Amino acid sequence: MNRLLLALPAIALAAACATSQRPYAPVQNVRYSAIGHDPFWMVTIGDDRIVLRLGHDGGEEAGEYDEVIFPRTLPTQDGNVQWWVSNNGTENIRVETRETPTPCEIGRQSFQHFVRVALGDRIFNGCGGRLVRPRR
Repeated sequence: MNRLLLALPAIALAAACATSQRPYAPVQNVRYSAIGHDPFWMVTIGDDRIVLRLGHDGGEEAGEYDEVIFPRTLPTQDGNVQWWVSNNGTENIRVETRETPTPCEIGRQSFQHFVRVALGDRIFNGCGGRLVRPRR
C-alpha cells in the first residue's frame, strides 16, 4: 500500500505531461526567425533545416497552415544583407534579411531586420531577427 501511495504523484505527473500540448517548435536550435502577415507566414532557420509555415487565406485565426521544409544552407552576406537559398527537390526558397536604419515594425513589435522570403514566384515581406525597442 505504501508503495502505491509513493507512486501516485509520479503517475499523476506523467498523466498531466501526456495531456499538455507542446509549443510549436519547428527546429531544435533556432538560428534565425521572421514573421509576416497577409497571409500569415513564419520562417524558422535551425541547425539542419529551414521551415516556412504559411497560413491559408484568413490568416492565423483560421488555424490552418502549410509547412514547407528545406535543408539548411549556410548564409551568404554582402554588407547589411544576409540570405539563405535552398531547394527541397520541388521548390526553391530564398530568405533575405536586410538591416534598415529604422526598426521593421509588424503589429506592435519592432524587429532588427526587414525580411523578404521568395518561395518560387511568391514573395512574402515581413520582419525578423531580434526584437528592438521602438524609438520614442
